[in-house]
Amino acid sequence: MDEKNLRLTSTEVGCLWLGYMNDSMAVCTLQYFLEKAKDKDIRPIIEFALSLSEKHMQAIAKIFKNEEMAIPVGYTETDVDVKAPPLFSDVFYLRYLKHLSGAGMKAYILGLSQAVRSDVRKYFGDCIDSSQELNEQVTQALLTKGLYIRAPYIPIPKQVQFVESPTFMGTIFGKNRPLHAMELIHLTANISTNAMGRVVLIGFAQVARTHDVREYFVRGQEIARKHIEVFSSFMKNDDLSAPATWDSEAMDSTIAPFSDKLMMQQITSLIAISMANYGAALGASTRVDVAGEYIRLMTEIAAFGEDGAQLMIKHGWLEQPPQAADRKELALSR
Repeated sequence: MDEKNLRLTSTEVGCLWLGYMNDSMAVCTLQYFLEKAKDKDIRPIIEFALSLSEKHMQAIAKIFKNEEMAIPVGYTETDVDVKAPPLFSDVFYLRYLKHLSGAGMKAYILGLSQAVRSDVRKYFGDCIDSSQELNEQVTQALLTKGLYIRAPYIPIPKQVQFVESPTFMGTIFGKNRPLHAMELIHLTANISTNAMGRVVLIGFAQVARTHDVREYFVRGQEIARKHIEVFSSFMKNDDLSAPATWDSEAMDSTIAPFSDKLMMQQITSLIAISMANYGAALGASTRVDVAGEYIRLMTEIAAFGEDGAQLMIKHGWLEQPPQAADRKELALSR
């Protein structure tokens, strides 16, 4: 069968649609970052990231056009003011790009694994390669500038061991074994993600135009702070250093560089990433006290995310994703 005649599957449509939305948001964000960045080592990396998002949008739009599918509105020049004063430091831009490249690779790997058509497979394969290159550039810049936040070190095993006691799983109360490497992977990553989210929320709360949006961002700051404290406490109890936070990377501007719609979408995206990260962490955590905290905190994030979605619906900002046909409605509407 000629692949050109293959229809896009629902998963291909979903991954491409979400990718277009995220890249349109990234284009607006990176245009502002590029206008504000002064560091000569950071500016070329922002330019590279911006060019990738612009290419991604063009590639997806071409696929949608060939399928006679509506191209999402997404985010446009009306959602960004590149002339607004700096809201974040140059260091934040670098840390943001580190997060962006990591999240991008995960999304593109999912897209590639679900793709059927050769053009869609090639698109996601190219995206993985370019995201890997972006991640390499950002990581090298962070290392060169002495800004890379490393995970804590643990002893290197000299021999293989097998678990012999059920106490390995731990207890909710009482003494537990030290954290193992897989648990530390996720604790470290989730502290860093919450640290970045908190900086974003601090800045956005200062500039949001709508009162209920400002209140939402302030609430999010407190949630991120609490989650950082919970995860850090597990590490500190084992005499391990938790990753540093960087609230000071938010400047004191009160002039909005982005629309409230775009800022809400940024936070919605961070919430979705956190939910996925917490789910993966839950599966990797064999200490019951650690797993229990992930379950509790996931419930809190889910409620926060639902409130955010309701807020976007209230203001008419939530663009509806493609969805399955309502067969009953089609039958009864005739």
